[in-house]
Amino acid sequence: MRGDYLILAGVLLFVIVTTYYVVITGISPMPSSRTSRRKINEILNLAGVCAVVDLGAGWGDLAFSIAKAMPESETMAYELSPFPWAVMKVRNGLFGPRNVTVRRADFRKVSLAGTDAVVCYLYSELLEKLRHKLEAELKPGTLVVSNVFDIPGWTPEAVHKLYDSQCPQVYVYRVPDRTAAAVAAGVGLAG
Repeated sequence: MRGDYLILAGVLLFVIVTTYYVVITGISPMPSSRTSRRKINEILNLAGVCAVVDLGAGWGDLAFSIAKAMPESETMAYELSPFPWAVMKVRNGLFGPRNVTVRRADFRKVSLAGTDAVVCYLYSELLEKLRHKLEAELKPGTLVVSNVFDIPGWTPEAVHKLYDSQCPQVYVYRVPDRTAAAVAAGVGLAG
């Protein structure tokens, strides 16, 4: 009987903590589909990137897929929610690949400097807020690949339509030159 209560308490704890982090982050961990992972790997391979960051990596499916498809690259996977992060950390420890680093952190508070490419599966409202961080911290021309959702305020370099109900498109962007972006927006830059 006591074991039943422990199981119930564990399930309840999981639900409460998961709900708490959904409220904080505004999104629940959602795995990328196999179709979208293949397309993202293809995009990254063609670009020849060496340092990839997965923002809000969830359970790690996309980060591990990238690392396996690109064994010479380094993939950094950020996840704030403790349960998906723990699963990802255990998966990485037991099954590799070794070119993935898993960090429990709020990606909005870490530096993205030196990154060759950013991948994410985040909703548009969060991407709109994240856009300013990407513009401030990444070099112009840095590759940004968004699974499913567009980045408001940016024009995609390409939109890959997928025959996949879970992940119907992948957006490909390059971080714009801040000077050109400011001029296009009619905003002067203080110097």
